Parts: sequence; structure tokens; C-alpha cells
Amino acid sequence: MFGPIQPTRFDLAFSLFGIPVRVTPWFWLGGVLLGYGLLRDQERGPTLMLIWLGVMFVSILIHELGHACFAALFGYPPSIMLYQFGGVTLYQPMHAYSTAKAILITAAGPAFGFVLAAASLIALYMVGSAVGFGQGGTTLWQEALGMSASINIFWTILNLMPVLPLDGGQICREACIAASPRRGIFVALWISVVVGALIGLGMFYTRQTFGGIMFLMLAVQNYQEVQQRR
Repeated sequence: MFGPIQPTRFDLAFSLFGIPVRVTPWFWLGGVLLGYGLLRDQERGPTLMLIWLGVMFVSILIHELGHACFAALFGYPPSIMLYQFGGVTLYQPMHAYSTAKAILITAAGPAFGFVLAAASLIALYMVGSAVGFGQGGTTLWQEALGMSASINIFWTILNLMPVLPLDGGQICREACIAASPRRGIFVALWISVVVGALIGLGMFYTRQTFGGIMFLMLAVQNYQEVQQRR
């Protein structure tokens, strides 16, 4: 959401299936802020926080790996960066780039997320835990699986909303531009403004303050983009 940032000496860098991955310190800080409520558990708070950070790391990495694998499949060498409250897959669309390929690369991230969610739910069922999103059970393994199911269902659904720069917004933009090369980008931006504002207000109404702030910020950013393009 905030764009790539410069590397630091504190970054975690490694390669996964030949794909370079970089994790900035801001990713971990963002994870702590998102999971801060877990620390209210006086007995297991620190442990639950570590589990949350691990689950969030794996979930977002798998999501970005979906984008990266399809980009590599089409011959566009990718790299992954995890930062702040999410991640981004970087690649240069070169030969034979098309709307269909752009949509497939974008949709692959949510698809990988839903597969991980399904695997988590199956694992919860196999260990005999009642499925409850965000509350896997009493053991630490059940907690981890419950967090994984929750993240990879609810976050993925939100990410598919037609709001730029979320994946749903990017798919919407590609479809709008394909339908109207001259005006498509404006249609996609206005959809982002309206949907982002509605979701943001709805989240505030349901007391999901952080999500409300995020979607209202996206609505404002897209409105500013409309004004700049005029």
C-alpha cells in the first residue's frame, strides 16, 4: 500500500524456489501492532504473539509466492518484499504481456491464500477442534491453525475488494482498461473511491477501527489519483 522502501542492514533476505525474498523490520512491527490484543492474555500473551507473527509471515509469503510463481511461469523474473502491513511482488512485464496474464498473476495470490486456508481448516478438523475463525482451540497448534484459517479467509476476501492497489482493485483496473482503453483507468479509480469509502465507513460502524482507517485512506489516495490524471 505504501510502495517499496529502501533496503536496510536489518532486513532478512533469502531465496525461496529461486525467488529473492526480502523482509524489512517494519513488517514485524506492523505484525505486532495488528496482533497487540493477544498480549492481553496474561499467561500466553507473548507466546501467542510469536505464533501470530509466524502465521502472518507464512500467510503473506504464500500469498506473494502465488503472484511470483505465475509471473515466473510467464517468463517475468519476480522478487518478493514483505513490509509494513503486507507484501508486494515485483516483476517487469516484458514479452507477450496481456490483460489475461496480468489478471492471472494477480489472482494467483488470493488463490494460494484460499488453498492455505483450506489446508488449515482440514488440519483443524483432523485434530478434532471445533472450527472457529480466529480461535483455533486450546493448544498452541490449534491456535496457530485457527489464526491461519482466519487470516487466509478474511484477509483474502478483503484483498479481493475492487479497491486499488489491492488485488481486487488491480483485477478491476485490468478489466476496465481492456473494456475502455481511454476511460478504463478512471472507471477503476472511481470504483476504488466509492467501494473503499463504503467499506471504510462500514468497518467504523462495526468498530473495526484499523480496517476503517486503511480503506478510507485508500479511498482518499484513489480520489487524489483521479484529480492528478485530469
